[in-house]
Amino acid sequence: MQDPKTQTARAGRYGRLLILWVCAIALAGCSPRDEPIRVSGPAQGTTFNVTVMSPDGVDQASVASAVQRVIDTVDDQMSTWRDDSEISRFNRAPAGEWVPVSGDLAKITRQALALGRQTNGAFDVTLGPILKVWGFGAGADVPSKLPTTETLNAAREKTGIGQIDVRMEPPALRKKVDGITLDLAGLAQGYTVDRIADALRQLGAEHFLAELGGELYAQGTKESDKPWRIGVEKPEAGVRTIERVVGLADAGMTTSGDYRDYFELDGHRFSHTIDPRTGRPVAHDLRAVTVIAQDAMTADAMATALLVMGPEAGLRYANANGIAALFVRGNDDAYTESNSKAFEPYLKEAP
Repeated sequence: MQDPKTQTARAGRYGRLLILWVCAIALAGCSPRDEPIRVSGPAQGTTFNVTVMSPDGVDQASVASAVQRVIDTVDDQMSTWRDDSEISRFNRAPAGEWVPVSGDLAKITRQALALGRQTNGAFDVTLGPILKVWGFGAGADVPSKLPTTETLNAAREKTGIGQIDVRMEPPALRKKVDGITLDLAGLAQGYTVDRIADALRQLGAEHFLAELGGELYAQGTKESDKPWRIGVEKPEAGVRTIERVVGLADAGMTTSGDYRDYFELDGHRFSHTIDPRTGRPVAHDLRAVTVIAQDAMTADAMATALLVMGPEAGLRYANANGIAALFVRGNDDAYTESNSKAFEPYLKEAP
């Protein structure tokens, strides 16, 4: 999660650049009689946008207040840019000590560790030391030279999803090795969107689109029983054009890409997409992965994991596990698409 005071802060996680054209497509065509409620603003180093259609009994002030409460709560729990957050307290704690946390933080940490196991290590929320070596994450600087094998090995000794224990009653976290840190930015924005969706439902909203940093959740329809139309950006640095439009209803969606957050050294480009299994930036030509899931948090984490896996392995994993995923590979001269079988219905829903 990025510094909320710095909108241009670099991404705090590997494989995590979420570019979805929401407002230009999803919100276009709203007729005057709809009079949707729209709320937007800065959050978690990026921005959020919420649109509620046909908002009978729902007012803008209530929506804005509910959304801000969710954002503030998640920051209190999971921001690595704040010294007083729950996750920062855990990261400072010594090995072997149970650190009391909220039930929400314990639950999401348990889910994150499970996702790491399910993806055979392609998703790892303990990569802080390795990210810092490569110049990514909170407080990191772009390296002037590539890290040595010794430096990487030393950082890798302080990582591993098996090094964190989770207790639910009472909720607490414990690290097994000193130096282990937890960074949930690979799914925290998706989690925030899910919590915003929950808050909107509690207010009585039935048709809405919630988006934060490109992670989104769409419920119901935009108008005339049509799904929300979401544009996925072409993965080309310095250019903003649409690669594909998909239809979305009652689902979460995230795009992860490696084409905007990187550094160049000695004539080579190094992506912020770090493979946890090697400790090094990925070297394949997969530029972006879009995932649609029942919730935004799962879509968020799975898009990162599939991007790490690469085009062939990622597609095999998505098909084997029923994951709706769109893969875009190539370079600025030419891109090719492939998608899992579960993604095909979403392509048909976007005329």
